[in-house]
Amino acid sequence: MFVLLVGTLAALVALFVEHKGRRETAYRVLRLVLGAGLGSGGVVTLALRLHEAGLLP
Repeated sequence: MFVLLVGTLAALVALFVEHKGRRETAYRVLRLVLGAGLGSGGVVTLALRLHEAGLLP
């Protein structure tokens, strides 16, 4: 859940904030979160499957 929340917030900031420095920082955070979330053995896929099964809210 934490990875999903941080990734979503970073994407929103990277897309909609006009301040260049904040946009660049958000983009870096988004890359780190996606790299960690997708590269760590499918944690995101596992969370989605558990959610579909009704085990996660």
